Amino acid sequence: QDFASRSDSAATWARTTPHLGPKLFAAMELGGGKGAGVCFAILMAVGVSMASAEEEPQASKANVGISVMLLGSIGFMMALFELTHCYKKTMAKYTWKSISATISIFSAVLIFQGSNGIVEAYITEGVPPMIQFLVSIMQLFAWFCGLQLVLAVITGVLPIKGFDPRFDDFEIMESRLKTFAILLGHTTGFAAINCFAIFQQLVPRTPLATFLVAPCAWVLLYSFGRLTDSVRERVALIGDNKKEEHERMWDEETEETEDDVIGLAVSFCFVQSVRLMVGGTLPNPEGEEPNEVMVSHSDMQSLTLITVGCLLGLFEALRVLYIKKTIERITPQGKNIIAMTLSWCIFFGTDGFLSHNLFTHEHGMMKTVTLALTVTVVALAMIFALEQLQDCKHIDDSIDEAIRAVVNAIGILIGFAWEKAFDVAVAEITSTVDVLPAPLTKMLLAVLLAGTVVPAWYRHILPVIIAMEAEEERENEGSKEGEALGDVAEAEEGKKGTLSEPLLSEKNNEKAELIATFESYKKTIAELEEEAARANELEQKNRELENAIGTINQELGELQKLAAILHN
Repeated sequence: QDFASRSDSAATWARTTPHLGPKLFAAMELGGGKGAGVCFAILMAVGVSMASAEEEPQASKANVGISVMLLGSIGFMMALFELTHCYKKTMAKYTWKSISATISIFSAVLIFQGSNGIVEAYITEGVPPMIQFLVSIMQLFAWFCGLQLVLAVITGVLPIKGFDPRFDDFEIMESRLKTFAILLGHTTGFAAINCFAIFQQLVPRTPLATFLVAPCAWVLLYSFGRLTDSVRERVALIGDNKKEEHERMWDEETEETEDDVIGLAVSFCFVQSVRLMVGGTLPNPEGEEPNEVMVSHSDMQSLTLITVGCLLGLFEALRVLYIKKTIERITPQGKNIIAMTLSWCIFFGTDGFLSHNLFTHEHGMMKTVTLALTVTVVALAMIFALEQLQDCKHIDDSIDEAIRAVVNAIGILIGFAWEKAFDVAVAEITSTVDVLPAPLTKMLLAVLLAGTVVPAWYRHILPVIIAMEAEEERENEGSKEGEALGDVAEAEEGKKGTLSEPLLSEKNNEKAELIATFESYKKTIAELEEEAARANELEQKNRELENAIGTINQELGELQKLAAILHN
């Protein structure tokens, strides 16, 4: 309660405090008792804060990284929630597709990195680079063949005892097929990246030699895809010499998945050679460079890398706009390659920019989390821009398809960015956990994470994507039918010659008649297919009955012989 003693103690502390003390002590003397009380409270508060600051250690990098991750993830999740429920249907659709691609690429890379870590630790560690390349070829072959077999089992083409492919519900079959096709396709794609990126390390470190790896990878993977395509056609025609619905689903989904594999591998090898030309250093098979090299990249080099990707994207848009001719398998593969090249260029360009300007010394979790958040923001901005472009009235259908390919590649970009962050996190955990060897711990974490994420993706996200793709197919079919009917109507109108006044009612009637005829033909074809299927079933049953009758006749003959013997 002694105000004087409190003022004296505050004055003594103020005199001994540099800079701040003299000013506050002068204020106490000028302000009298009231000023002394106020300044005493201020001094005590400042003293406690300064003491606590001296006693508490500085925030560790781990705490800062966790803080950034917490704030960024909350904002990221709420932004995605807003975008998936956006009033613009196209924006919501692209956001859902990006989320799906992100989850699939994240899970696929984790699985491949886990399995490849075991191979590197127990098979290829310390062996010559050529042996590593041969082992990577065997890995790629195993994943590629496994992709074919797993999808064949899911569709019932390759029956396995105890597994029901659900012929009674093709929606469930399609959902299963999409899940494993995307997941195994991306895993096989990263196996192909690992294979050809290792081969790229073996060729001379010149721009031309490293650049030629990309077209060589395309030719080899395309040839292998054509071989598996011919095998699928032969397998589908075994027995009834007809491709059933589930066999058609197997063939089409596998072809689309193989195109994604080619897009991933070829685009990555191409970007590796571009990074060599721009920065002067060829990154390792995982696309990583030494820290001192990453820091040395200038902003102009990062901008050049991003510009190369954008120019290729512009080239693809012009090609789609002015070159209408398409080549089976080649055109969609080229579209995937360019779209994924754009994504790789943006990712590595952003990585170089952040390393040069913000993370000159720190290259751990803080950098990878910041990179993932930055890439996500840039990717969502690109999706918004593409959505605005697609809303234009004069957008061609082929341009619309190119935009969809770019959006899928953006989803891969986001997934790869976050996978890099989680890869660093897994590496940090495996380096501190001594219960199991590091490769086994990494594989276990990959399986646990994928086992947690993939079921939720299969049940709640993929059905939305399948519904959106079905709607897109209906819209495309409707537009194509409309164009065909329009061409027929124009041809008929041309035969009649030039009229002084347009006969709108007659055109409408002709169009309605054409539509009705088209629907009638479709219905007739469907009925004929059903009758053919029933005829095949009846024919098979007749063969079974004939075999049964033959067996019964044989048994009757034996019984007659036995009766004759007994009678005698």
